[in-house]
Amino acid sequence: MRTGKVTLKTLVERTGLSLGTVSRALKDAPEVRPETRELVKQMARQLGYTPNLGGVKLRTGKTYTLCIVLPVDTRAQDFTDSGYMALTSGIHKALQGTLYSLIVQPQLMDEDELAGLRHVVEAKVADGVILTQTRPDDVRIRYLLEQGMPFVTYGRSELHTPHAWFDTDHEDMAYRATRRLLDKGHQRIALLNPPAHLLYSRHREYGYRRALREAGLPQDPALMTASELSAADGQQLVLQLAAQPDRPTAFICANEYAALGALSAFQQLGWQAGRDACLIATDDSNISAYFVPPLTTYYSSLVDAGTALGQLLLRRIAGVAAEQLQQLTCAELLERQDDRWPPQGAVLSQRAGGS
Repeated sequence: MRTGKVTLKTLVERTGLSLGTVSRALKDAPEVRPETRELVKQMARQLGYTPNLGGVKLRTGKTYTLCIVLPVDTRAQDFTDSGYMALTSGIHKALQGTLYSLIVQPQLMDEDELAGLRHVVEAKVADGVILTQTRPDDVRIRYLLEQGMPFVTYGRSELHTPHAWFDTDHEDMAYRATRRLLDKGHQRIALLNPPAHLLYSRHREYGYRRALREAGLPQDPALMTASELSAADGQQLVLQLAAQPDRPTAFICANEYAALGALSAFQQLGWQAGRDACLIATDDSNISAYFVPPLTTYYSSLVDAGTALGQLLLRRIAGVAAEQLQQLTCAELLERQDDRWPPQGAVLSQRAGGS
């Protein structure tokens, strides 16, 4: 059994190929025949070969590091940031088999949003950046475009200069959710939306309004809310909406944390989901399947989103044009409740009122 570190020379000895051919095969050079590239890679895997990353960095000038900038709200006392673990897991999945690794740059909500990003760029900490929670005119995107730093965003912007992005079609999601509830008999539908400065919040509102407009129903501002979408926010907003004289019969929550808070509010009100009001959510971890009762959701995998973001950024670093690196996906309906109104065979709670 071979002992010691496996080097390029080891691969040369075992394959009988030249040093140049082995080196180019490991880099997927197109001038090396596919069968030769596979032979070298198979031998490298078999022997446990790993390149000397320090030497590679010196030769190429690259860090072989990607950085994701994650907004962190230090005021939050619940688990609203836990979805980022799934996102970073997906990115890591995309980097497997490459020399790249991932680091996280926290962006505190109360600090200059460019401070951490400037450090990453000016100190050459990473070869590429991933941004989340995009805005229509996002100063972070403008900065990275000006600096010529490869990047991809989780979410779109309204800037004229194209950039790489991956996004869920939130307008379509909100439209379908609202349309489904309308078809089930609801007319007073509340929208619990993300903060209004985020672009996907606007997209959700566009879809919600479009469904109401097509149904010939008024677009009541009193039924449209925006918050940080923590469980506490969801609870408070549902309690406020339930106090309206003509209260909602259905609630669309933009994430599962707000939906969890909404269920807590239902309990305080003496309501039962599906009997006194209906509740659906956008779900990115499938945890809504374990709520009591399980909720109908529009599911979009954060792991898959992270994988797509990692792949797009690697291609951007490789020189692929930003216009070719823009992907939009649609959420999947997971129907766990009937959600019709009025519910068949149900007697409304006296505290729930009528509609």
